[in-house]
Amino acid sequence: MYLFLMFGLPIAFVLLVLREYPLGERPATRKAFLRGLAAFIPTWLAARLLGAIVPAVYGSFLYAFHEWADRLLPYAVLPALGYLVFYKPGERLTLGAGPRRLTAFYAGALAPVGICEAARTWGNPEPYALFILPFLLAVICVVMPKAASLVYMSYGVELAVIVAAFALAGLAASLCPFLLHVRLWPIALLVAAAAGALAWRFAYPDLEERPPTIPE
Repeated sequence: MYLFLMFGLPIAFVLLVLREYPLGERPATRKAFLRGLAAFIPTWLAARLLGAIVPAVYGSFLYAFHEWADRLLPYAVLPALGYLVFYKPGERLTLGAGPRRLTAFYAGALAPVGICEAARTWGNPEPYALFILPFLLAVICVVMPKAASLVYMSYGVELAVIVAAFALAGLAASLCPFLLHVRLWPIALLVAAAAGALAWRFAYPDLEERPPTIPE
């Protein structure tokens, strides 16, 4: 029952590496993943702190704010801050290498989340945690490199709009536990599917980019 929660993200990342990561990037990818693992502990501790600050209003749509603070916000933002400890922003890399490296870092930072979340919910399994949360973690790994790039290159009103848009998207995804609680599971699945479609349309093409080949 807990297998998808614990191993869904790591398996998805391995499949992504096999599909999209050039062989020449594999050593750097492995290093980024391992460095991401180092960012897991502060990310997890900060998430538990934020979750304790925002009260959980069970049975109300206000529970979304707790879910946002307890899981999705720290899982989305804090690995990007940890990335800055190991890498310089704006570093010149070959086309597509930056998003792929940051995705690998996110995958490392969030890979242990499933095991820890399984321990949190052991004996009281939640459909959201078991089936939707692992999918949203994968979405975060794909979307956040694009989001980080947009934030880095923006300023002023444009920056505020971008941050607000991603914050609202995170809050929308945070409604899934409430929707499942009130048995609106088709809407919860629709929200998760929309998040996946957003990742595929908005950010996944960045992972497919390659340097232009020079004709012989």
